[in-house]
Amino acid sequence: MAKTVKPKRKKYSISLSEREGRMLQIYADSHSLTRPAALRHLVKSQLHQINIAAKSATPENQLGLFDSIQVDIFNNTAVNTNK
Repeated sequence: MAKTVKPKRKKYSISLSEREGRMLQIYADSHSLTRPAALRHLVKSQLHQINIAAKSATPENQLGLFDSIQVDIFNNTAVNTNK
C-alpha cells in the first residue's frame, strides 16, 4: 500500500493591536472558539470570498467581443395601452 502524504502547512505570525485583540476575543467568545481557531476561521472566510470574486472577474485585456447582446431583429416596439 502507498503511504498517504499530508500537505505541508505554512505557519504565519501576525501582530494585532490591543483593540484588535479584544475584538478577536469577542468574536471567539461569541462563536465558542479559541482565538487561533477564530483567526483561522476569519482568514479562511475572507480568502474564500476573494477566490469567488477573482473567478467572476474578467481580465481587462478582453474586449468583450463575444458578449451576448439581445437584438430585436423585427424592430418591434411595445405599445403602451394605458391611457
